[in-house]
Amino acid sequence: MRILVNGLLPLDSGKTTFSLSIIRLFNQVGIRLFPFKPIAGHNAWYSFNTLIRSEELGILVGNDALKYYDETKYDIRRINPFAVLFVPIDLEKLSYNVSLYNMIMEYGFPYLIRLSDCINGIDQYFVNSSADIYVPKAMLKFTRNLALKFNAKSYDKMREIIDASPQLVDNCTIDVFRNYENVIIESYNDSASPTYNSADVDYVFTVSPTKAFLIKGEEFKKALSLFSIPPWNVRVSTLIKYLKIGKSFEIDVGERVAKDEILDILLKS
Repeated sequence: MRILVNGLLPLDSGKTTFSLSIIRLFNQVGIRLFPFKPIAGHNAWYSFNTLIRSEELGILVGNDALKYYDETKYDIRRINPFAVLFVPIDLEKLSYNVSLYNMIMEYGFPYLIRLSDCINGIDQYFVNSSADIYVPKAMLKFTRNLALKFNAKSYDKMREIIDASPQLVDNCTIDVFRNYENVIIESYNDSASPTYNSADVDYVFTVSPTKAFLIKGEEFKKALSLFSIPPWNVRVSTLIKYLKIGKSFEIDVGERVAKDEILDILLKS
């Protein structure tokens, strides 16, 4: 069984928490789901613990992938083949240009990228060649150590790598499907699907605060076919009006977890 979880909102839809609860539900009946988050970004300022864990584990990894790893102990490279570490920038170094500062902060300033080859386990790291110009010294003190540890290559086109990431890691999607019968995929932000092949699923859950909506995979692919752009550029908020919602589920406040009812429906369908 393949399940895709995407989010109605760009942030804080609750995708990871919901996906973890699905994993636990399936574990109760002896079915192990492989968690696959092909593309993930995290911010060093808000998630400093990830820098410590990354150093301990010997691989750049963010919050969500860590949660999946801690829950399942599957190989992090396969769980999350593409990771981006974002950092805040220094307003003073921009000569107090607040408009420019806000624009950069909104899109994120990528400091370090990991691109993993899921087949041979080799990692490539890229570090932003402009980091010294824009990043506060206090932050560089920690992030530079990671870049050195991972022998990151200095690069000046980080955004191009990020934009190409869905194509760069889709071979990992194929590899995961080949090696694991039961997979749960988490998209990023409010993208309908993180890669082309990630849309080839049996079920889709669109998650929002307090509710999750179940869509059959065929219905999802049919709706995606209406768009001429890649699925990662299709916003869930745009797609949802073309989707045939099979069922909606309440998510209790404070819990954000999938209920047993969901397991019953998925296994009996």
